[in-house]
Amino acid sequence: MERIHYAGTSFLTGDLIARAFVGYARFLSAHRISAAVTIPVRHPDGTTGRANFLLGPTSELVSVSESSDLDSELLDLPLVDELRELTNGMRTGQAGPMLAKPSLDSFTPSELAEMA
Repeated sequence: MERIHYAGTSFLTGDLIARAFVGYARFLSAHRISAAVTIPVRHPDGTTGRANFLLGPTSELVSVSESSDLDSELLDLPLVDELRELTNGMRTGQAGPMLAKPSLDSFTPSELAEMA
């Protein structure tokens, strides 16, 4: 699990989600653009919910690994794919998400093992 610190508070989410989220935030900042992003989060009582973020050039956030007593990692592979597609699509000059599905080559071996 990863804890994202943002705007004076923090949110617990899955590793893959946090990595894609931070990567997209870094891309937005570098290109001086903003976007609204909603990700799944784990509440302190163990239930899941969603958090909405406005990311932009001045957004400051940190993602920190955190151990959890909870049994399951938060996963939202469609969201991870979408954030990666947006980041990669914008890098290549496309206005929005690419229509092609990302290749499994875009995942590290440990990420693939976590998905299994």
